[in-house]
Order: sequence, then structure tokens, then C-alpha cells
Amino acid sequence: MSSHMQRTKKELKKLGIKHQVVERYHPRSKKYPFGCKEDLFNIIDLIALDGGVVGIQVCGADWSPHIRKITQDEAESTRAWLGDGRARLEVWGWRKLKKKRGGKQMVWKPRVADVLMVGNEIYVEERSAA
Repeated sequence: MSSHMQRTKKELKKLGIKHQVVERYHPRSKKYPFGCKEDLFNIIDLIALDGGVVGIQVCGADWSPHIRKITQDEAESTRAWLGDGRARLEVWGWRKLKKKRGGKQMVWKPRVADVLMVGNEIYVEERSAA
């Protein structure tokens, strides 16, 4: 069983894009009795080098909470990351889709969106499927 992070890393490797996981795991402690993961600036799980620096938030089909986190809850971190336009931010959400229309075989496919800043406003623009 692969995780969404493993799927993302595999896809980036297939595309020939250098990348590194930047989220940290905190093991069990009084504060985190079951352990927890911490994203870089609370918005980035992985950094890729694809014609520049790209921060990637990785998730499953639970797309909305991650979009809300980036655009509202952690908007200041998002604005700081996108600030001068030198870095990009993407959201990769993994879901199972039918391999062929009408078929039964299911395959994992990423839902990818670019996070953009125009003025001080943050927008999420989903890429169309290839």
C-alpha cells in the first residue's frame, strides 16, 4: 500500500523532477500522544525543482480542507511563500479513477492545482487533465 506522498514522489521521479520531502514527523510525546506530521510553514509537504522552486501540498481526495488551509487558515504563510513570484505552490490530491470509461479497473490519478497570488488575493486554479 502506497501513501499519497509516495505516489507524488514516484510521479515526480517519472517526470524527471528533483524533489525532497520537507514535512517532519514528531514521534509520541505528551503533546502528541499518537505522533503527528508538521508541514514546512504549515503548507508544504515536499519541495520540487521544476524551472524554479515549487512547494507541494500533498493530500488524498479530501481536497477542500487543504485548499482552505492554504487560502485561509495559513494565508500569511502562503503570501510569504508566493511573495515576490520566485516560488510556486501546488496542491496534489490523489484519488482513484477508472482507467477507461466504462471499465472496472481503477488507478490512482493526481488532481493538481496551482496556487496563485494576484495582488494580495490567493486563488487556486486546477489544471485540466491531460
